[in-house]
Amino acid sequence: MSTPSVPSNEFAAPQANGTIAAGAEGGATGAIQLVRHGRLPVQLLLGINQVRGLFDGNSFWAQGRSRRALVRMLLGSCSVVSAWEGGRLVAIGRATSDGVFRAVLWDVVVAEEHQGRGLGRWIVQALLTSPPVAASERVYLMTTNSSGFYERLGFSGEHGQQLLVLYHQGNQKTSG
Repeated sequence: MSTPSVPSNEFAAPQANGTIAAGAEGGATGAIQLVRHGRLPVQLLLGINQVRGLFDGNSFWAQGRSRRALVRMLLGSCSVVSAWEGGRLVAIGRATSDGVFRAVLWDVVVAEEHQGRGLGRWIVQALLTSPPVAASERVYLMTTNSSGFYERLGFSGEHGQQLLVLYHQGNQKTSG
């Protein structure tokens, strides 16, 4: 996958400390801090209500997830990246992987007021360069209406494969 270039009016590349400076026309009120979390994403666990709010307000597939389910989700991820403006969570993405053959990107969500300026691109790039994902032979993701975004980042559709889903009756995303 190629490294995307970011126009000057979008977010600049993350600095060594993870900070992303907003471009002149970016409209952000301050610098965005990109955080690459370890296996125990303490900052997100403490801010689980912000994770829930970001999902509820900016995605259709992740609405209504309970705090307990979100904690389990974060703890089950091998790589989690978040972006903060001051103390406010403005973007998140996560991945699971066996570290050898397959990785999957999940739940890349950017707050509406920050969309279209490169922040989602940096979340995805940070996930793709995390050791368990970067070591994987293939990286998968599922999207309903953002395929163009992911194609610009090097992903392509696999026409010979089908998405199959098994729904467990007893598992409810809002329980707990």
